[in-house]
Amino acid sequence: MFFQGILFAIVLGAGGPSGQLAYVSGTEQEDLAACVVDVATGVLRRVGPGRRDAAPAWSPDGQWLAFESEPEGGKRSIFLVREDGSELHALPHAREWNSQPRWSSDGRMLAYTAEDDDAKPGIMVYDVRANTETRWGGTEVPLMRPTWLKNLAIVAIGLTGTAEAVSTDMFRLDPSSATKLVPATLQRYTEWAVEGHPKGKRIAYESNDGGDREIFVASELSLKDVSNHRGADWNPVWSPDGQWLAFESFRTGRRGVYRVFPDTQRVYEVAAAETSDNWSPTWSPDGQWIAYVSDRDGQPELYATSLVDGETKRITDSAALEYAPAWRPEGRAKK
Repeated sequence: MFFQGILFAIVLGAGGPSGQLAYVSGTEQEDLAACVVDVATGVLRRVGPGRRDAAPAWSPDGQWLAFESEPEGGKRSIFLVREDGSELHALPHAREWNSQPRWSSDGRMLAYTAEDDDAKPGIMVYDVRANTETRWGGTEVPLMRPTWLKNLAIVAIGLTGTAEAVSTDMFRLDPSSATKLVPATLQRYTEWAVEGHPKGKRIAYESNDGGDREIFVASELSLKDVSNHRGADWNPVWSPDGQWLAFESFRTGRRGVYRVFPDTQRVYEVAAAETSDNWSPTWSPDGQWIAYVSDRDGQPELYATSLVDGETKRITDSAALEYAPAWRPEGRAKK
Protein backbone atom coordinates (compact mmCIF):
# COMPACT_ATOMS: atom_id res chain seq x y z
CA MET A 1 0.00 0.00 0.00
CA PHE A 2 1.37 3.38 -1.02
CA PHE A 3 0.36 5.37 2.03
CA GLN A 4 1.91 3.51 4.94
CA GLY A 5 4.04 5.98 6.87
CA ILE A 6 6.38 8.32 5.06
CA LEU A 7 6.89 7.38 1.44
CA PHE A 8 9.59 9.82 0.57
CA ALA A 9 11.48 12.93 1.66
CA ILE A 10 12.80 15.55 -0.73
CA VAL A 11 14.84 18.36 0.75
CA LEU A 12 14.01 21.45 -1.27
CA GLY A 13 16.45 23.76 0.41
CA ALA A 14 16.28 27.23 1.84
CA GLY A 15 14.39 29.76 -0.19
CA GLY A 16 12.13 27.17 -1.76
CA PRO A 17 8.38 26.82 -1.37
CA SER A 18 6.96 26.01 2.05
CA GLY A 19 3.69 25.08 3.70
CA GLN A 20 1.39 22.19 2.91
CA LEU A 21 -0.49 20.98 -0.13
CA ALA A 22 -3.63 18.88 0.01
CA TYR A 23 -4.24 16.66 -3.00
CA VAL A 24 -5.60 13.24 -3.96
CA SER A 25 -3.39 10.26 -4.69
CA GLY A 26 -3.87 6.66 -5.77
CA THR A 27 -3.17 4.02 -8.39
CA GLU A 28 -6.59 4.40 -10.03
CA GLN A 29 -9.81 6.35 -9.57
CA GLU A 30 -11.32 3.83 -7.14
CA ASP A 31 -8.56 4.21 -4.52
CA LEU A 32 -7.85 7.95 -4.73
CA ALA A 33 -7.22 9.24 -1.20
CA ALA A 34 -6.98 12.75 0.19
CA CYS A 35 -3.41 13.43 1.33
CA VAL A 36 -1.37 16.31 2.74
CA VAL A 37 2.30 16.84 1.85
CA ASP A 38 4.81 19.18 3.47
CA VAL A 39 6.13 21.16 0.52
CA ALA A 40 9.60 21.77 1.97
CA THR A 41 10.37 18.20 3.07
CA GLY A 42 8.15 16.00 0.92
CA VAL A 43 6.78 14.24 4.00
CA LEU A 44 3.18 13.22 3.40
CA ARG A 45 0.28 11.67 5.24
CA ARG A 46 -2.97 10.18 4.06
CA VAL A 47 -5.99 11.88 5.65
CA GLY A 48 -8.93 10.55 3.61
CA PRO A 49 -10.60 7.13 3.43
CA GLY A 50 -9.43 6.47 -0.12
CA ARG A 51 -12.83 5.83 -1.67
CA ARG A 52 -12.72 8.03 -4.77
CA ASP A 53 -11.67 11.09 -2.75
CA ALA A 54 -11.74 14.32 -4.77
CA ALA A 55 -11.84 18.14 -4.77
CA PRO A 56 -9.89 19.01 -1.58
CA ALA A 57 -10.54 22.55 -0.29
CA TRP A 58 -9.00 24.22 2.80
CA SER A 59 -11.02 26.36 5.17
CA PRO A 60 -9.77 29.99 5.16
CA ASP A 61 -8.04 29.51 8.53
CA GLY A 62 -6.39 26.28 7.37
CA GLN A 63 -7.88 24.28 10.22
CA TRP A 64 -10.12 21.97 8.17
CA LEU A 65 -9.86 20.22 4.85
CA ALA A 66 -13.12 19.50 3.01
CA PHE A 67 -13.26 16.95 0.19
CA GLU A 68 -15.56 14.51 -1.59
CA SER A 69 -15.58 10.81 -0.76
CA GLU A 70 -17.85 7.77 -0.55
CA PRO A 71 -18.92 6.72 2.96
CA GLU A 72 -19.50 3.10 3.84
CA GLY A 73 -22.84 2.13 2.34
CA GLY A 74 -23.37 5.63 0.93
CA LYS A 75 -23.06 7.29 -2.45
CA ARG A 76 -21.10 10.55 -2.13
CA SER A 77 -20.58 12.89 0.81
CA ILE A 78 -18.53 15.89 1.83
CA PHE A 79 -15.96 14.94 4.47
CA LEU A 80 -14.06 17.15 6.90
CA VAL A 81 -10.67 16.33 8.44
CA ARG A 82 -7.82 18.06 10.26
CA GLU A 83 -4.48 18.37 8.48
CA ASP A 84 -3.02 15.67 10.74
CA GLY A 85 -5.78 13.22 9.77
CA SER A 86 -7.76 13.52 13.01
CA GLU A 87 -11.50 14.17 13.41
CA LEU A 88 -12.36 12.67 10.01
CA HIS A 89 -16.13 12.66 9.51
CA ALA A 90 -18.77 12.88 6.80
CA LEU A 91 -21.38 15.62 6.87
CA PRO A 92 -25.00 14.47 7.20
CA HIS A 93 -26.75 15.09 3.89
CA ALA A 94 -30.35 15.19 2.75
CA ARG A 95 -29.38 14.14 -0.79
CA GLU A 96 -27.31 11.18 -1.97
CA TRP A 97 -24.71 12.78 -4.25
CA ASN A 98 -22.70 15.72 -2.85
CA SER A 99 -19.65 17.24 -4.54
CA GLN A 100 -17.52 20.34 -5.24
CA PRO A 101 -17.22 21.79 -1.70
CA ARG A 102 -16.38 25.48 -1.35
CA TRP A 103 -15.81 27.45 1.88
CA SER A 104 -17.33 30.83 2.66
CA SER A 105 -14.79 33.58 3.37
CA ASP A 106 -15.56 33.50 7.10
CA GLY A 107 -15.03 29.74 7.25
CA ARG A 108 -18.44 29.12 8.75
CA MET A 109 -20.25 27.59 5.78
CA LEU A 110 -19.65 25.08 3.00
CA ALA A 111 -21.53 25.25 -0.28
CA TYR A 112 -21.65 22.21 -2.58
CA THR A 113 -23.58 20.60 -5.41
CA ALA A 114 -26.19 18.09 -4.24
CA GLU A 115 -28.47 15.75 -6.18
CA ASP A 116 -30.29 12.44 -6.14
CA ASP A 117 -30.52 9.82 -8.86
CA ASP A 118 -33.98 11.05 -9.85
CA ALA A 119 -33.67 14.79 -9.17
CA LYS A 120 -31.85 17.71 -10.77
CA PRO A 121 -28.77 19.16 -9.05
CA GLY A 122 -29.01 22.03 -6.58
CA ILE A 123 -26.82 23.92 -4.12
CA MET A 124 -26.76 23.04 -0.44
CA VAL A 125 -25.10 25.12 2.29
CA TYR A 126 -23.84 23.49 5.48
CA ASP A 127 -23.33 25.65 8.58
CA VAL A 128 -20.42 23.93 10.34
CA ARG A 129 -21.13 25.64 13.67
CA ALA A 130 -24.86 25.03 13.78
CA ASN A 131 -24.60 21.63 12.03
CA THR A 132 -27.47 22.47 9.70
CA GLU A 133 -27.91 21.99 5.96
CA THR A 134 -30.01 24.41 3.87
CA ARG A 135 -30.83 24.51 0.19
CA TRP A 136 -29.99 27.73 -1.67
CA GLY A 137 -31.28 28.94 -5.03
CA GLY A 138 -34.72 27.37 -5.00
CA THR A 139 -35.73 24.44 -7.17
CA GLU A 140 -36.53 26.00 -10.55
CA VAL A 141 -33.04 25.93 -12.08
CA PRO A 142 -30.60 22.98 -11.99
CA LEU A 143 -27.52 24.44 -10.24
CA MET A 144 -23.95 23.25 -9.74
CA ARG A 145 -20.36 24.32 -9.02
CA PRO A 146 -20.94 27.03 -6.39
CA THR A 147 -18.46 29.70 -5.38
CA TRP A 148 -18.69 32.35 -2.66
CA LEU A 149 -18.45 36.09 -3.07
CA LYS A 150 -16.86 38.20 -0.34
CA ASN A 151 -20.23 39.33 1.02
CA LEU A 152 -21.26 35.69 1.61
CA ALA A 153 -23.42 35.55 -1.50
CA ILE A 154 -23.13 32.51 -3.76
CA VAL A 155 -22.68 32.39 -7.52
CA ALA A 156 -23.33 29.06 -9.22
CA ILE A 157 -23.63 27.63 -12.71
CA GLY A 158 -27.18 26.90 -13.84
CA LEU A 159 -28.39 24.73 -16.70
CA THR A 160 -30.57 26.66 -19.16
CA GLY A 161 -32.05 26.18 -22.61
CA THR A 162 -33.92 23.13 -23.84
CA ALA A 163 -33.22 19.41 -23.83
CA GLU A 164 -32.06 19.75 -27.45
CA ALA A 165 -29.85 22.79 -26.74
CA VAL A 166 -28.62 22.84 -23.15
CA SER A 167 -26.45 25.78 -22.10
CA THR A 168 -25.00 27.13 -18.86
CA ASP A 169 -25.23 30.56 -17.28
CA MET A 170 -24.15 32.24 -14.04
CA PHE A 171 -26.70 32.73 -11.27
CA ARG A 172 -26.56 34.65 -8.02
CA LEU A 173 -28.24 32.70 -5.22
CA ASP A 174 -30.09 33.44 -2.04
CA PRO A 175 -31.79 30.78 0.09
CA SER A 176 -35.01 30.89 -1.93
CA SER A 177 -34.18 31.88 -5.50
CA ALA A 178 -31.61 32.07 -8.29
CA THR A 179 -31.17 35.21 -10.44
CA LYS A 180 -29.18 35.38 -13.67
CA LEU A 181 -26.15 37.63 -13.44
CA VAL A 182 -26.47 38.67 -17.09
CA PRO A 183 -29.85 39.88 -18.42
CA ALA A 184 -31.58 37.34 -20.64
CA THR A 185 -31.51 39.73 -23.61
CA LEU A 186 -27.69 39.72 -23.55
CA GLN A 187 -27.10 36.01 -23.06
CA ARG A 188 -25.64 34.21 -26.04
CA TYR A 189 -22.73 32.27 -24.62
CA THR A 190 -21.96 29.28 -22.43
CA GLU A 191 -20.46 30.28 -19.08
CA TRP A 192 -18.57 28.06 -16.62
CA ALA A 193 -16.15 27.99 -13.67
CA VAL A 194 -16.99 31.31 -12.03
CA GLU A 195 -14.54 32.42 -9.29
CA GLY A 196 -15.14 35.27 -6.87
CA HIS A 197 -12.36 37.81 -6.30
CA PRO A 198 -10.68 37.49 -2.85
CA LYS A 199 -11.68 41.06 -2.00
CA GLY A 200 -15.11 40.89 -3.61
CA LYS A 201 -14.42 43.37 -6.38
CA ARG A 202 -14.71 41.17 -9.46
CA ILE A 203 -15.48 37.71 -10.75
CA ALA A 204 -13.54 35.58 -13.22
CA TYR A 205 -15.15 32.92 -15.36
CA GLU A 206 -14.86 30.89 -18.56
CA SER A 207 -16.93 31.73 -21.62
CA ASN A 208 -17.03 30.81 -25.29
CA ASP A 209 -17.64 34.48 -26.13
CA GLY A 210 -15.17 35.06 -28.97
CA GLY A 211 -15.48 31.60 -30.48
CA ASP A 212 -13.47 29.43 -28.07
CA ARG A 213 -12.99 29.13 -24.31
CA GLU A 214 -11.63 32.37 -22.84
CA ILE A 215 -11.12 33.78 -19.34
CA PHE A 216 -13.24 36.86 -18.63
CA VAL A 217 -13.15 39.23 -15.65
CA ALA A 218 -16.29 41.17 -14.81
CA SER A 219 -16.95 44.01 -12.38
CA GLU A 220 -19.83 46.45 -11.99
CA LEU A 221 -18.12 48.75 -14.48
CA SER A 222 -16.39 46.55 -17.04
CA LEU A 223 -16.10 43.16 -18.75
CA LYS A 224 -12.77 42.03 -20.19
CA ASP A 225 -11.46 39.01 -22.07
CA VAL A 226 -8.16 38.70 -20.22
CA SER A 227 -6.70 35.56 -21.86
CA ASN A 228 -7.65 36.24 -25.51
CA HIS A 229 -6.02 33.43 -27.48
CA ARG A 230 -7.16 30.99 -30.15
CA GLY A 231 -6.18 28.12 -27.85
CA ALA A 232 -8.80 27.14 -25.28
CA ASP A 233 -8.32 28.83 -21.86
CA TRP A 234 -10.03 27.69 -18.66
CA ASN A 235 -9.93 27.08 -14.88
CA PRO A 236 -9.22 30.62 -13.57
CA VAL A 237 -7.74 30.81 -10.05
CA TRP A 238 -7.20 34.15 -8.27
CA SER A 239 -3.94 34.87 -6.47
CA PRO A 240 -4.33 35.47 -2.70
CA ASP A 241 -4.06 39.25 -3.15
CA GLY A 242 -6.46 39.29 -6.10
CA GLN A 243 -3.90 40.89 -8.45
CA TRP A 244 -3.36 37.90 -10.77
CA LEU A 245 -5.18 34.95 -12.28
CA ALA A 246 -3.63 31.57 -12.97
CA PHE A 247 -5.33 29.48 -15.63
CA GLU A 248 -4.90 26.54 -18.00
CA SER A 249 -4.49 26.88 -21.76
CA PHE A 250 -3.84 24.78 -24.86
CA ARG A 251 -1.96 27.59 -26.59
CA THR A 252 1.13 25.36 -27.16
CA GLY A 253 -0.98 22.43 -28.34
CA ARG A 254 -0.71 20.75 -24.92
CA ARG A 255 -2.32 21.83 -21.66
CA GLY A 256 -0.17 24.35 -19.80
CA VAL A 257 -0.35 26.68 -16.78
CA TYR A 258 -0.20 30.46 -17.26
CA ARG A 259 -0.88 33.61 -15.27
CA VAL A 260 -2.35 36.91 -16.35
CA PHE A 261 -2.51 40.41 -14.92
CA PRO A 262 -6.17 41.23 -15.68
CA ASP A 263 -5.73 45.02 -15.76
CA THR A 264 -3.36 44.81 -18.74
CA GLN A 265 -4.14 41.32 -20.13
CA ARG A 266 -0.43 40.51 -20.04
CA VAL A 267 -0.02 36.71 -20.00
CA TYR A 268 3.05 34.89 -18.67
CA GLU A 269 3.94 31.23 -18.97
CA VAL A 270 4.31 29.27 -15.72
CA ALA A 271 4.56 25.66 -16.91
CA ALA A 272 4.04 24.65 -20.54
CA ALA A 273 5.68 22.24 -22.97
CA GLU A 274 4.98 20.53 -26.29
CA THR A 275 5.72 17.10 -24.80
CA SER A 276 3.74 17.12 -21.53
CA ASP A 277 0.59 18.43 -19.87
CA ASN A 278 0.49 20.78 -16.87
CA TRP A 279 -2.76 21.62 -15.08
CA SER A 280 -4.69 22.37 -11.83
CA PRO A 281 -2.82 25.50 -10.63
CA THR A 282 -2.94 26.56 -6.97
CA TRP A 283 -1.23 29.62 -5.45
CA SER A 284 1.09 29.63 -2.46
CA PRO A 285 -0.25 31.85 0.35
CA ASP A 286 2.45 34.48 -0.33
CA GLY A 287 1.69 34.49 -4.06
CA GLN A 288 5.31 33.68 -4.96
CA TRP A 289 4.79 30.11 -6.20
CA ILE A 290 2.22 28.20 -8.20
CA ALA A 291 1.87 24.46 -7.66
CA TYR A 292 0.26 22.25 -10.29
CA VAL A 293 0.04 18.73 -11.70
CA SER A 294 2.43 17.69 -14.46
CA ASP A 295 3.08 14.44 -16.33
CA ARG A 296 6.48 15.59 -17.61
CA ASP A 297 8.19 12.57 -16.02
CA GLY A 298 5.66 10.04 -17.22
CA GLN A 299 2.78 10.24 -14.72
CA PRO A 300 0.86 12.96 -12.86
CA GLU A 301 2.94 14.38 -9.97
CA LEU A 302 2.97 17.70 -8.12
CA TYR A 303 5.42 20.48 -8.97
CA ALA A 304 5.79 24.12 -7.95
CA THR A 305 7.30 26.97 -9.98
CA SER A 306 8.64 30.23 -8.56
CA LEU A 307 7.17 33.37 -10.07
CA VAL A 308 10.31 35.28 -9.05
CA ASP A 309 13.03 33.33 -10.87
CA GLY A 310 11.24 30.46 -12.65
CA GLU A 311 12.79 27.78 -10.45
CA THR A 312 10.75 24.56 -10.46
CA LYS A 313 10.61 22.04 -7.61
CA ARG A 314 9.16 18.56 -7.76
CA ILE A 315 6.97 18.07 -4.67
CA THR A 316 5.85 14.42 -4.92
CA ASP A 317 7.63 11.34 -6.20
CA SER A 318 5.76 8.10 -5.58
CA ALA A 319 4.33 5.14 -7.44
CA ALA A 320 0.84 6.65 -7.15
CA LEU A 321 -0.81 9.30 -9.31
CA GLU A 322 -1.35 12.78 -7.83
CA TYR A 323 -4.14 15.24 -8.67
CA ALA A 324 -6.05 18.35 -7.52
CA PRO A 325 -3.52 20.24 -5.35
CA ALA A 326 -4.76 22.91 -2.90
CA TRP A 327 -2.23 25.03 -0.97
CA ARG A 328 -3.04 25.41 2.72
CA PRO A 329 -3.48 29.01 3.96
CA GLU A 330 -0.45 30.02 6.03
CA GLY A 331 0.03 31.84 9.29
CA ARG A 332 -2.51 29.68 11.11
CA ALA A 333 -1.89 27.72 14.24
CA LYS A 334 -2.09 24.00 13.80
CA LYS A 335 -4.54 22.04 15.86
